[in-house]
Amino acid sequence: MNTPSKPWEARHRIGAAEQSYLKWGSGPAVVIVHGVGGHKEDWIGVSEALARSHTVYAVDMLGFGGSSRGAPDLRIPAQAAAIKALLGGEGVKTAAIVGNSVGGWVAATFAAEYPEATEKLVVIDPAGFAAMFQGEPPVNLFPDTLDQMKKLLGFVIHSSFAHTDAFAEEAFARFNAGGEKAIVPVLWPGLLASPTLEVVLPRVKAPTLVLWGQEDRLFPVALCPYITSLAPGATSTVIEQASHFAQIDQPAAVVRALQSFLG
Repeated sequence: MNTPSKPWEARHRIGAAEQSYLKWGSGPAVVIVHGVGGHKEDWIGVSEALARSHTVYAVDMLGFGGSSRGAPDLRIPAQAAAIKALLGGEGVKTAAIVGNSVGGWVAATFAAEYPEATEKLVVIDPAGFAAMFQGEPPVNLFPDTLDQMKKLLGFVIHSSFAHTDAFAEEAFARFNAGGEKAIVPVLWPGLLASPTLEVVLPRVKAPTLVLWGQEDRLFPVALCPYITSLAPGATSTVIEQASHFAQIDQPAAVVRALQSFLG
């Protein structure tokens, strides 16, 4: 195995917007897409491990992290098109694409829209299934108070380190400093207007793996067989002692699953 180079951060212009990403390693390309409440930095440990055999691109979705807040289109197909443009700018013709939560929805949409550019697809506790939009969500994904942040953390991270006052206070401070709540008026209508997993996953031609956290309280693991059944020939693995953000709870287990699937 190669020793991965240190990551470097770059920005790719997409019309009036810019997308920020981290890049590691060398070899076949892998793109990693975070979910709502996450950022590219959440994937540093997983990315460093994968970079021993791959070139890894961990992106911030448009509207999040280091990417432009003012992007005019935050719909899922636009997020997928931004990744396609980024790969084109990097001279990458094909890549495996990995996404968590809303990032999994983006990854599935990318694989459906750009089959010629998709080697393999991995979705981890993906958002975007039709039932997600029925009724009120169980937790505020863009918390207004510290108590709401504590509740959110209880739904998406299983590990005990995330369930302390100090961790919640730091997370809430970072969230407020990032200013991402301002994108909600654009983001939510964009999600509602985007094709669901029921539409995009049956169109995926690439080999597909579904990973799910056993302890996910936001999207219960009982959804895993249903989502897996939507993608032709897909397989699934349940990550024990992990919640919605399995890459945070059990990074080593996620790495093993990805390395086994990606080769």
